[in-house]
Amino acid sequence: MTVTTQDYLAAARTFPTGVTVVATRYRGGFHAKTVSAFTSLSLDPLLIGVAIGKDSPMVWATRASGVLSVNVLRHDQRPVAEYFATPADRRALPAPVALSREGTGAPVLGDCLSWFDCRVTGVVRGGDHALILGRVVAVRAGGGRPLVHQGGAYHALSQEQELRS
Repeated sequence: MTVTTQDYLAAARTFPTGVTVVATRYRGGFHAKTVSAFTSLSLDPLLIGVAIGKDSPMVWATRASGVLSVNVLRHDQRPVAEYFATPADRRALPAPVALSREGTGAPVLGDCLSWFDCRVTGVVRGGDHALILGRVVAVRAGGGRPLVHQGGAYHALSQEQELRS
């Protein structure tokens, strides 16, 4: 059986993911991009992974700076996700969310569900993407519900849909 790109995408889009904004500092400014391919990799040491298209300016900016933040968006932050999903040269200014700097100097979104401030430990090529690995040096967790991406669209979980343990 041959798997086509369309078959693969149809299957992959059934998997819901959280929505993040990945950011790094670069030449006195910053680069940021909406990303749904984020995962926790390790508790010892504390590691995360983010997959980004290999030709994205975010990849070379992150390699150059050696730092990145992963900012998990809340259910009501769809405009933030859409803003950072737009190519940087077509974004209106100012950004719809404030950015600050934490321990590594990577920009973090102060008003999000949570963030991870990381030092880059490696960049691994995986086909048409790069997997950026980061060692977590600071975190902040807030309350609320996450913004979710599934089936090519953004969704917010209702309180009734949340599973409670």
